[in-house]
Amino acid sequence: MRSLAYFVIAVLLMVAQSTLGALFQIGTIKPDFVLILVLCVALIKGENMGAIYGLTIGLVEDIVYGSFLGFNALIKFLTGYLIGYGTRDLFKGPVALTMGFVFVGTFLYNLIFLLTCWVFVPGYATGLLLPKAASSALYNALIGPFMYGGVMKLEKFLNFYFEAKY
Repeated sequence: MRSLAYFVIAVLLMVAQSTLGALFQIGTIKPDFVLILVLCVALIKGENMGAIYGLTIGLVEDIVYGSFLGFNALIKFLTGYLIGYGTRDLFKGPVALTMGFVFVGTFLYNLIFLLTCWVFVPGYATGLLLPKAASSALYNALIGPFMYGGVMKLEKFLNFYFEAKY
């Protein structure tokens, strides 16, 4: 049931990102709601769940949007695992830390994306994309605490609902 709830939320976020993304766009920078969800799950549930959600949500994104099946899945899988692993023993309560983790996770995602494109796509221009990656990471970091709070409330609700003893 927990996986189904996260899957439905991810699909709704993909729909919102593709339809309402232009409303949240600043210049050429759009927020990546699905990536923020993967990062929040990795922060809360750890590296294994972050990797699993990154893989499944990335596969759904590849099926819906992508031309190369598995590209987003691989990158979101690695990002979810690395952020979950890197924050395993850290206290994640304050908003500034959540913003920092989302910033680092988004920048890491963009860096893995650029490196993968540089390796597999000959002639891929990567020169001007690092400033865009930093801007995107900053924008996602501003949205991250709101989604983190929502994921925490969802986790508390699901824990209460499924662990209630009658």
